Amino acid sequence: MRYLTRLLGVLLIAATAGTLPVQAARLTPLATTPDWSRLEAYQYTITRAEFLRLINEVYSPDGGFWKYCQLGDDRVLLFSDTLKTEPLAALHFAPDEASRRPLPVDFSPMARVSATATKERPLEGVTICLDPGHVGGEWAKLEERFFQMPPDPPIEEAELNWITCQRIAEKLEALGARVTWSKSHNEPVTKLRPEQLRDEAILSIAASGGNWPLTFDPAKILQQIDDRANSLFYRTAEIRARAEAVAKLKPDLTLCVHYNAGAWGDVKNPQLVEQSKLVYFINGAYSEGELSYDDQKFELLIKLLDRTAPLEQRGAEFVAKEMLERFKMTPETYANWSAVKKIGSVPGVFARNLLANRSFPGPVIFIEGPYMNARDAYPWLIAGDYEGTKEINGVAKPSIFREMADAVVAGVVRYFERPQ
Repeated sequence: MRYLTRLLGVLLIAATAGTLPVQAARLTPLATTPDWSRLEAYQYTITRAEFLRLINEVYSPDGGFWKYCQLGDDRVLLFSDTLKTEPLAALHFAPDEASRRPLPVDFSPMARVSATATKERPLEGVTICLDPGHVGGEWAKLEERFFQMPPDPPIEEAELNWITCQRIAEKLEALGARVTWSKSHNEPVTKLRPEQLRDEAILSIAASGGNWPLTFDPAKILQQIDDRANSLFYRTAEIRARAEAVAKLKPDLTLCVHYNAGAWGDVKNPQLVEQSKLVYFINGAYSEGELSYDDQKFELLIKLLDRTAPLEQRGAEFVAKEMLERFKMTPETYANWSAVKKIGSVPGVFARNLLANRSFPGPVIFIEGPYMNARDAYPWLIAGDYEGTKEINGVAKPSIFREMADAVVAGVVRYFERPQ
């Protein structure tokens, strides 16, 4: 009853005032108020021309960012509201490339490799963080990343990601890299749990307008609150906790490793789709709606000013080329989906605004592997991890986890190579 009362109170305030509480309107769920003073380290580190190019081509292709800005010749003023009455920060441009101040952190890959690196250990001096997607274990079904087609063993995406990252780590370490992890096996990083997030769930539902039953049904409303609290646990609190961990680790590159899936219908009777589609994300393509939140404006600016976009594109393209060559699977196209923007000429590489690639510091490559429920990958996955080869769909193949690890590591090695 307490949560129904809380919900009705929030909705009554909204109806009376014509708006939601300030935090619900200005920050995304569980976000902290941005520290705008961090922008001081970036003053005069970017020219006006480069700033405009990155905003228009990568971060805000729909132009929504400019609704919160006042652009001048020598600076840009950022506002919380589209009426431009609530100032947040000012960023001063460098007059030209020659007078541009150095960045507070240089993430360029060539600067991270040790002078002692060799052909056999080309990643000496490099720190790479592995982020295996999802929590898994007892949380797998809650995350809706679990299905089973009896008598086959269950498919649990978090476990697939974990095994793949283990194989990636072995190969990276053999090449000289220091490998760190955003999480432990089958354990959430966040200390929060769904039952602690119901109040935040109410604010989140109210802020989004909700989809309340036409008749007042307490059971349905409570279920909606619980569903949102669950989502805030594994999609928001968990990712934000990992972002804090990654920030302390200070990696030179973070790899978010996932397997993808098509719609499988009823979880009790899942269906296989015909083929996988491979895709790789860099941070970008913020929508106008997303930029109504101050924390997303702030995180966009930090990513842009750190110049992670060209680095993430470089890495994603190298990984994409390796995976396309090894897997011979179709790259994703995302025709007519405004939440993404095609980046570069390599198939399957897109800009997309995800909490992980937005909140994790430094360059982040977000990798979506083969579909868990596609006919070209499902038999390969349930064969498990193994040495050598097995016959999969009539073809002798290495373990899918090792094949993906080989592709990812080969792309990472190319990312840290000096351009010829």
